[in-house]
Amino acid sequence: MLAPPDSFEVKAFSDAMVPSKDGFRIWNVLLNKWLLGAEGRALADGPFAISARLRVLPEMRFGWGTLGPSHYSRTPDVVAADNDDLFLIMNLAGPFTTMHYGREMELVPGDAYVIPCSERGSHVRPRGGKQLCLRVRRDAIQPLVRGLDDRLCARIPRDTEALRMLSTYLRVAMAEPLADEGLRRIAVRHVHDLLALALGAARDHQHVLENRGLNAARLRAAKVLVRRHLADGNLSPEFVAGRLGMSVRTLQRLFEQTGTTFSAFVIRERLETAYEALKLGPGRRSITDIALESGFGDVSHFNRKFRALYHASPSEIRRSAFALSDVSAAEEN
Repeated sequence: MLAPPDSFEVKAFSDAMVPSKDGFRIWNVLLNKWLLGAEGRALADGPFAISARLRVLPEMRFGWGTLGPSHYSRTPDVVAADNDDLFLIMNLAGPFTTMHYGREMELVPGDAYVIPCSERGSHVRPRGGKQLCLRVRRDAIQPLVRGLDDRLCARIPRDTEALRMLSTYLRVAMAEPLADEGLRRIAVRHVHDLLALALGAARDHQHVLENRGLNAARLRAAKVLVRRHLADGNLSPEFVAGRLGMSVRTLQRLFEQTGTTFSAFVIRERLETAYEALKLGPGRRSITDIALESGFGDVSHFNRKFRALYHASPSEIRRSAFALSDVSAAEEN
């Protein structure tokens, strides 16, 4: 696997960022450099439509997006320059056909398959579409899946729960900042666990992976969605569970296993958001505005919950922050 860049941020690329005549050429360079080596060619005349997001981490890399009609071949020269990583391709929308081991296979939206980077093959999108790709080290998956080679280049059906969660986790939770090295390692381990479960983890590993990978990934993805939608007064268990493809009861159980509830977590996150805003001191936003922008529809309810958590009123926290800023300014002068 290629050495990771200095930054682990999600990188965006689209045809709008480059001259239209260079769109596919530049995309092909990025694809070969950061994800998977292949000889690509566009299948339609004119500008090549592409909108993708890529992320490279020390132990894995992934990308997802929309691309135009195109064909990609893993030639002998390309394979010879690669290693034995595993590469998952999941079709998110549009027709998709792959050829590996002399077998042709069509993936309907939601289906996926895993190829070894040490093997030749090809895939084509005759009319373009959407897909998600993931590259991981083989030695991270090999111990978890008995008979791994027999499961490669085979269809992983779209109704496979671990596959659906893997797709959601990569596009939701793994798209968040991961500045802490420890957090990155945990997130990558979740991805390894989910991929192993999607491939068919060995029975003696399955229970551990379901608890360590599947449930942990569900919970983290749920928390990320909550934080993204804190300002939405209609944020609910039904909304989050629906986005993650699980029942409301399953979602509630995930939070209960951590010693809290979905509602309590939402309120705590909203209060912490408001607290950070109040610490900035007096500004253009009133306390009422901060409460509403943090997702509280009732200011009285906000005040009660805030005092219960911080043992001070919102106005007291704001005045305290203002006093501290005055002291700091005086010391600097």
